[in-house]
Formats: sequence, C-alpha cells, structure tokens
Amino acid sequence: MRKIRLRTKFLLSLLAISAGLTAATLLIVSYSVQNRVRESIREGLRNSVDTYQSFEKQREESLTRSAELIANLPNVRALMTTEDPVTIQDASEDVYRLSRNDLLVLANRAGIVSGLRTSALGLDRSTAQDLLRRSLDRGESRDWWFGGGHLYEVWIQPIYFGAPSQHTTIGLLAVGHEVDERAARDFSNIASSEVVFHFGDIPVASTLAAAQQSDLAHQLSGTARNLSGTPREIQLGAERFVVATVSLSPEGGPAVSLSVLKSLDKATSFLGGLNHSLMGLGLLSVLAGSVLVFLISHTFTRPLASLVGGVRALEKGDFSYPLESSGGDEVTEVTGAFVRMRAHMEKSQNEQRQLEERLRQAHKMEAVGRLAGGVAHDFNNLLTIIRGNSDLLIDREGSDNFHRRCVEQIQKAAGRAVSMTRQLLAFSRMQVLQPRVIELNTIVAEMGKMLPRLIGEDIEYSFMPDPLLASVKADPGQIEQVFLNLAVNARDAMPNGGNLTIQTTNISIDEGEAEKRPPMTPGLYVLLSVTDTGHGMDDATKTHIFEPFFTTKEVGKGTGLGLATVYGVVKQSGGFIWVISSPGKGTTFEIYLPQVSGPVPKFDLETKPSAIPHGSETILVAEDEAGVRELACQFLRVKGYTVLEAKDGREALEIATKHSGPIHLLLSDMVMPKMNGGELAGRLKAIRPKIRVAFMSGYSEFSRGEMGSEFPRAPVLQKPFSPASLVGIVREALAESTTDQSTKTIESRVT
Repeated sequence: MRKIRLRTKFLLSLLAISAGLTAATLLIVSYSVQNRVRESIREGLRNSVDTYQSFEKQREESLTRSAELIANLPNVRALMTTEDPVTIQDASEDVYRLSRNDLLVLANRAGIVSGLRTSALGLDRSTAQDLLRRSLDRGESRDWWFGGGHLYEVWIQPIYFGAPSQHTTIGLLAVGHEVDERAARDFSNIASSEVVFHFGDIPVASTLAAAQQSDLAHQLSGTARNLSGTPREIQLGAERFVVATVSLSPEGGPAVSLSVLKSLDKATSFLGGLNHSLMGLGLLSVLAGSVLVFLISHTFTRPLASLVGGVRALEKGDFSYPLESSGGDEVTEVTGAFVRMRAHMEKSQNEQRQLEERLRQAHKMEAVGRLAGGVAHDFNNLLTIIRGNSDLLIDREGSDNFHRRCVEQIQKAAGRAVSMTRQLLAFSRMQVLQPRVIELNTIVAEMGKMLPRLIGEDIEYSFMPDPLLASVKADPGQIEQVFLNLAVNARDAMPNGGNLTIQTTNISIDEGEAEKRPPMTPGLYVLLSVTDTGHGMDDATKTHIFEPFFTTKEVGKGTGLGLATVYGVVKQSGGFIWVISSPGKGTTFEIYLPQVSGPVPKFDLETKPSAIPHGSETILVAEDEAGVRELACQFLRVKGYTVLEAKDGREALEIATKHSGPIHLLLSDMVMPKMNGGELAGRLKAIRPKIRVAFMSGYSEFSRGEMGSEFPRAPVLQKPFSPASLVGIVREALAESTTDQSTKTIESRVT
C-alpha cells in the first residue's frame, strides 16, 4: 500500500465515493421515477378530465347555438304552427338532416312530442315523451337521456313565433348527441387512456374488455363511487389501474358519469430494465469520469459552459445570448455552427409568425365577407318590398304633397340602403359585375374632371398617366367607384390641404417581388397608385382598414364601407391591392389589375328610358318570400298580365299541372326551399315545352351556378328591382326565342 502513488489513492478513493454515491443515486432515482410515474398518471388523468370538460363546454356552446339557429329557421317555425303531428313527423326528416345530430325531437308548446328522429333504433316516442317531461320539470335546457340502450346528451330550445323577446312559444326543439362506443374510442385516442361512460351503474360505452367493465362497475357501484375526479388506484383482474371518475349530469338529473383509466403496470414495466441499464451506465460513468478528471481543463470547459448557456437561453426563446468563441478548436467550430443555426431559427420563426398572421387575417376577411354577403342577400328582399311599395304609393292618384314627400323620403332612404348593400356585396365579392375591356387612363381622366369639386380647392390634384398603358378587364362603373372612394379617403386624410397624385403604369411582377407581397402572383399588371400627403396610418390601423364598418373618422362622417368596397371590387376583378403608409408620411394605395389584350369597345350615350310596356300573357311567379312575391305580382297585374302565384317549386308545379290555359313565362327565384329555380324550370319544361324562363336572384353567387346546364342563357333579374326592370326582363324573355335568349343579368338602378 505504501508503494501506491498518491494519484492512485486519490483515484481509488474517488472510485469508492463515486460508486457509493452512484448506487444511492440510482436507488433514489428508481424510487423517484416510480412516484413520478404515479404522479404523472394522476396528472394525465386530471388533464384528460379537464380536456373532456373543456370539450363539453365548447360542444355545449356550439350545439346550443346550432339549436337556436335551427329553432329560428322559418321552415321550422312554419312547421310547428301546423300543430299536425303527422305533418311534423314527416317534415322533421329535413330538419334532422340539417341539424347533423343523432337525435331530433319536435314537441308542441305543451311538451307533447310530435316528431322524433334518431340515428339508431331503440328510443321510442313514449320514452322520449317521458324524458322530455322530466327535463322540462327540472327546467333543464341541457340534459342526459337514456332509452332503448342508448345515452344521449340533449339540448332543448324553445321555438318562438316572432322575436324571442316576445316569449311567444309555439313549440320545443330537442337535439341530441349519442355517447356510444365510437365516441368512447375517439376520446380514448385523444386522452391516451381507457374510457368508460356510465348511466348509473350501467356501463354504456367503454374501451375496456367486458370482464374489466364488469369488475370496474362492481368496484365503483353504490357509495364506493367517487365523483370528485380525484384519481385513485384499483385492481381490475391482474392489472393495476389509476382511475378518475367525474359526474357529467346536472344536479338532480340522471346519474351519468365518466371514468378515465390508465394502466399503472404498463407505465412502470420499464423500470426493471432501466435499473440494470442505469447500474451499468453508472459504473461506466464513474470509471470514465475518473479518467477524464485529469484530462479536462478549465480552458476547455469554459466555452462549453457558455455554449450550454446559449442552448438553455434558446429553449426559453432568447436569441441574443452572448457566446464565447475564441481559438480554432472543435468547440469554437461547434459554437459558430450553433450561432448560425440560432440565427436561421430566429429568421424562420419570424417568417412563420408573419405567415400565421396573414393566414388569420385572410380567414377573418373571408368569414366577414361571407357574413356580409348573406346579410346583403336577405336585405335585398326587404329593400325590394320597401322600394316596390313606395313606387306604387308615389304613382297612386289623389295623393297630396305631404304624403308624396313622405314617400319620396322612403325612396331616398331605400336608395341609400341599396347603395350600402351594393358596398357589402362588393366587399364580399358577390356583386354582379359587367366586366369589359377598358382603358384605365380614360376612366381616370374623365373622373378627374369632377374630382377638384369633390376634394376641395386646398388639395392639389395631379394625374401622371402612362401613354402606353395596357388595357384591363373590369366593370367601368365599379372602377369609377374605387377611384372616388380612394379620392374621398385621401381628402379626409388631408383636412388642411395637401397633394393628391394619381399615377398609372405597366408593371411586371416576378416571383421574387410576388413573394414580398402575398398573395400576389407573378405576371403582367397595370398599376394604379393613389398617393396623398395626409397624416398616414400606423401598422395597427393598416391591419383593419379593409374590414367593413371599420373607420377612424368621427361618428356620422363615415360608414366604414369605402375601403371595404375597394377591396371587394379589386378582388372580384382579379386584382390585388396594397397599402404603404406610416404616421405623418402620407399614404399610397397600389392597385394591380391584370393586363389584357384586345380592342376597347365604344359605347353610345345612354338614352332616356321608355315607358313601361303593357302585356297580356300569363306568367307563373315562384318566390318563397311572400312580400317580394306579392310585389312582383302586383307590378305585373298593373301592366295587364295574368299572374299565377306560387310560394315554392312544388306549388308552382301543381299550379302548372292544373292550369288549363297557356303559361307563357316562368319567373322564379333561384333559391327556394324544397326545389330551387333551376330544377323547377327543368321540370316545367318537361310538361310545357314552350314555356319561357327568367330568374330572380339576391346576389351573384346564385346567378349562374345554380341554374343548371339546361338554362345557361336565361335572363336574371337582380334584387332589389324596380317595376321597369321587372317588366323589362319579362318583355325580353317573352320577345326572344327560347334557344336564343340573351345572357344578361338586369340590375335595377334605384335613383
């Protein structure tokens, strides 16, 4: 022992101490891992329960909203007013398909079930009646129903006659989602756990084996059931599980619960092999560490520590952590590579955030556009009724000046509403355009003649056209509206005067330039730029300027539809719009329209409209909106036509079958319940081959696509319409041959 060197003694002592510490550490680690596994399983079960409860809240909000929307459907209200159980049961099939639920119940105001539809057999009407009565007695709008071996989560919604605030109930709607084996498997995949749904002590849906289900039901039965969601260990056969059980039913309702289980034996089965591996690795680590103690120096470990600090900072999102890099060894090379990788990751994350923000903005604009188009479509029907009846009132003989002025005010208000509706349609890209090949310089030059009076004398206007400017294809009226809206926006941005510059030029966009301005695509464009020297906009304002009803102006000085209209017209014309602005440095709007080739047609000046012609033919009018239908029929009867009225396609077919005389023309709305206009026209052609066809439409999305291939050239009347435009399209359809009808969409211009 005396001949052993001091370094060897140190190494032997280090080995003994390291071995003892390693063994103790491994035992502690093994014990900690087992506890950690248990705690992890418990935490996982709690998270699974929280996930299901969060999912239930989201589904409750979604299905409650869905039930409200279905209950407010006109056809559902009309169906419930019949109070005929047979009719309600027969018609409930369409409502059931529309709801996309597993259960649909329609009941009268007294709670008597009149219609029942389910996705699976077993639940009969008497059971549904009893379950509905129990839910109503408890005052629950959300409840659990169990019948015929099926468990349903049910939402109950009153069906009101009129506005819900009037509390005039005409019936009840109940929709339900079935909790079955598929639902259990789906949630099991999400939670990575075994799942069991119980109704009382009865397992309804489960991912466990039958024997395990029975054993679990026995252990959780009666007072042993713990519905607080606290995890606990149980033994199912030869396997240990950790289970958490929560109640899903409201207080006082049926006993519905969810049990989530994770196998403790499977989770800890790896510990035996892990212990042996850790022992071997620990021994090797002790030996290797003893050798490396004499080889590692402070100079070598310092840059490594700096690099580790950089990695940890990168995990927390810090890309600016300083790193030590000196010399030319491998550690320096690794540090340099890490710096380059970190810079690339920072750039990629910034680009990803920008792309995500653009995608969210595009989805938001698309959703708002769809909503705006739908609102404008319904509003067009109301404007048709308002404008049409005011036309009838103003033409009425014997009206005094006071009543005439009142009607004129109604017409002016309706005209402003029509203008706003057109802006909504333009934004949502559902407006009916009449594109043609145009010269942009000519339109801007003509509009520039009236522009000084619009923007004021304190704003200097200049136009710099490209003499070799290419042609574009667009609706000239809408391009004029775009130009005026941008000019008015520039004027409002320069309250103390300034400069307004309009410039046109040909431009070619390559792939590199297009990537800087998504979603532009490479190609040849005509650029129209509108630049002002106003107060400009910050980035937050630029994010929202094309959204409808967003405005930075004072109340009463802007509707927030000007730039939304510009955006919609440009997009519908196949172009792109870009805004460059910063506070105090003015604003430039750049509009890119695709270049086209071809001659620019010349058009004659508009002539004064002629008197509305009379007629004597028989016309079948099919329109589901009662006010629009009555108004159109009134217009036609005043002009001498014989009119047959139908509220939908089926009634129109019945009238055409029973009518003994000729029917010269079908005037049909494009979108109606039970049967659309295109299908109606095709079936009428089969029984009356000589009948002519014309359509009415609320917006352009249904102007062509829904007519079918049999009537691609039928004229279309755009709502809201005037008496002149209605009678005009009727005369056009009657005057021309069936095979040579012109492809037009008539849009009433209310003045």
